[in-house]
Amino acid sequence: MKRSGGKNRAISILSLLASLALVLAAGACKDQPTEQSTATSTVTKAADRGNVAIFTPADGITLSQHTPLNKWAALVPELEEGLSKHHIDGKKVSTYTDSSLDEQSKNLQDYVVSHLAGGKKSGKAVSPTTLVIAPFTSPDSITRQYGDYVSQPRIGTKQDAAKTKKAGEADTSQNNSSNSRSENGTAGDSDSANRNSEVKAHDRLVSSIRLAKEAGMHVVLLANDIPEVTPDLFVDMSNARSIGELQATKLASKLELDKASKENPARIEVLLPRMPPDGEAANAQIEEEEDEPTTVPDTDSFPSQAFAGIWQVLGPYFKDGRAVSPSGLLTEETTEKDWANVAFDPGKDATATKKEVAARLHMDSQAKGHTAVDGILAMNDFIVSGVVSELNDLGYSGSAADINPEISISGIVGSMTGKQDLHRKRVPRPAQGDASRQSADPTRGGTESSGQPTDKDGNAAESDADSADHPAWPIISGYGAYIDNIPQIVDGEQWMTAIEDRKGLASDLATACAGLNKNGVLPDNLSSLVQDAGSERKVNRLTRPLVAVSASNLKSTLIDTNYIKPAEAGL
Repeated sequence: MKRSGGKNRAISILSLLASLALVLAAGACKDQPTEQSTATSTVTKAADRGNVAIFTPADGITLSQHTPLNKWAALVPELEEGLSKHHIDGKKVSTYTDSSLDEQSKNLQDYVVSHLAGGKKSGKAVSPTTLVIAPFTSPDSITRQYGDYVSQPRIGTKQDAAKTKKAGEADTSQNNSSNSRSENGTAGDSDSANRNSEVKAHDRLVSSIRLAKEAGMHVVLLANDIPEVTPDLFVDMSNARSIGELQATKLASKLELDKASKENPARIEVLLPRMPPDGEAANAQIEEEEDEPTTVPDTDSFPSQAFAGIWQVLGPYFKDGRAVSPSGLLTEETTEKDWANVAFDPGKDATATKKEVAARLHMDSQAKGHTAVDGILAMNDFIVSGVVSELNDLGYSGSAADINPEISISGIVGSMTGKQDLHRKRVPRPAQGDASRQSADPTRGGTESSGQPTDKDGNAAESDADSADHPAWPIISGYGAYIDNIPQIVDGEQWMTAIEDRKGLASDLATACAGLNKNGVLPDNLSSLVQDAGSERKVNRLTRPLVAVSASNLKSTLIDTNYIKPAEAGL
């Protein structure tokens, strides 16, 4: 028994020692991971590509059933798709659609604070995070017609609040004769409360962005910059000037204005939509933060900026007589400050635009014939619809297909099936317009700025040209690529439209976010990336050229890229 017991105890001790050796060996393995465990750890770490939070305003609503393609609701899913291609987990992508600056600033603040609090609670560093923010603005009904990406004056700043306050005071003083003092006081109190709310929301937005950057998060701003902060990247999208300049450039090219002459000018009308003048505070006196009074110039408004872009291109042709306007509203003496001469309130439907077109072309009930017009710059597709409708009602005939017969439904269908390519030929001068384009030599008569024949003394002259009929369809340009307007481009009634390179921007944005989350640096392969060099606030800016769309490239720009379906183009 004793021997047996001693033997058993010896065996037990040996077993215990063996177990301890195994435990120690296991511990050693734990402290010094094998190559396989190290590789596994590296793979797990690489799989974490960080977080992306996207904050965009709710889509603006146009006053018609037309819908521009440039919508935030379309950009966000394309950005999400791009992020997935960079292996950023969809569960790590958060999206917020905000209907006010107050809502946007609160959502941003909550996101930043909760992520910082989560990191402190777990004792771990905050996962790499990039915030993509399209600062909320409050565009008017006219600006909405260009889509959601157009840069706008920011709301909620002290300057904006002062400007709004002055505008409200001006409106109140005008209404004093018809409204009671108590009613005006109530309205004023409400406006003041709204202004204070917007100022608080703006300050909250700025402080949230600063907090995020201090915590190591990255910030990308879309469309509207915020000078109070320095983002890692600012995506400079469309603006009024670029939209006007693009259309003027395309119009000048298609009408071959370089080949026009004072004796044979091109006849061009510019339709510039604007809000009613009494609804603007363009000349209101505002108080700056330093309490120094200053004047908000006309040049800050959307239509004035759009006209500046237009006149930069067309101005020289009007100045030397190679272009005239049938209405006489644009002359050789016109400057970019005279934008109001061609501005009008388009209202809520096509009625106002139709009346404006008839007036510009002198096509009232007493008109003897059609006024010659070669091009109409209509600014956006909402205005184009009214122009096309009125030209049809006035009896203008033909289309852009008459100027270039290759542009037709059959031609586009052939191109889609690979049977042929669409190529534009040069635009010929409309033959029926030549009769009225007489020499500007005062000894032989000429044309006045409105395009009407004049005698040698400069007075309106009776001639065969006066009774001549010029019903040829003009070239018409717009912007926004409204779905309802695409068939008009196919048919040749509308010459061109334009959009943001939305898909290209979404791809660039996804690449930027992935690079910032990876090592805090923007990738070198981003297109059109430049850095501000003229000020202490150096901002990386990303932009892409606007995409001009006409019948010749409609397939490649809109259909092949899945912006629209062939059926939406009337094909």
